[in-house]
Amino acid sequence: MLKPVLFNTEMVKAILEGRKTSTRRIIKPQPKQPVPLGFISDSTDGKRIGYYGWGQDKYGGIIDIAKPPYRAGDILYVRETWRKKTIDKAGHIEIQYKADFNEEELACYGKRGGYAPCKWKPSIHMPKVAARIFLKVTDIKVQRLQDITEREVLKEGIKRYHFNMNMPDAYGDTLYTDHKLAFKTLWNSTVNKKDIDVYGWDADPYVWIIEFQRIEKEK
Repeated sequence: MLKPVLFNTEMVKAILEGRKTSTRRIIKPQPKQPVPLGFISDSTDGKRIGYYGWGQDKYGGIIDIAKPPYRAGDILYVRETWRKKTIDKAGHIEIQYKADFNEEELACYGKRGGYAPCKWKPSIHMPKVAARIFLKVTDIKVQRLQDITEREVLKEGIKRYHFNMNMPDAYGDTLYTDHKLAFKTLWNSTVNKKDIDVYGWDADPYVWIIEFQRIEKEK
């Protein structure tokens, strides 16, 4: 069974360019117990196998558990910003994806003359049949957000940062001196402002690390 996963336009571009092979997602609710115990490999009724648990100490029983959104081997279809466009008088429809357009191309000619922003549909509303990007989950891990390494930042699709100063590159993208600063900026841009104290970078929440590889669309 195919499962959906949402990405914003910049992250879709990173996947298409082969730069992004992992994503981090908030664990909700956040565990209240301090010690991560790992994935459950056995249980009395078998219902919690594959869940992740936290306890009061490494010898204590599992008190908090969380179910991963995906498991290794799952196939995901990417929901991205999209729209339908009639391409001829016969009424044939073409699916267009925002990630395929540059800033100049994102302006559409209005009925009253002049250019106006195109009307795109949010990724959450993309049906399965419109998807073009498919991912196979290769691994699931649990980590504190701030424990991300330099290598993991690059796997998240972050462009390499400048060794000397925080500065824009030739394309206007900011290059940071520190990999964590670069990822902090990206992460906080995806968190709702009202949740920033709980799920923002400084809160250092637990997250799912979902690693994947892009595959061809299954027939």
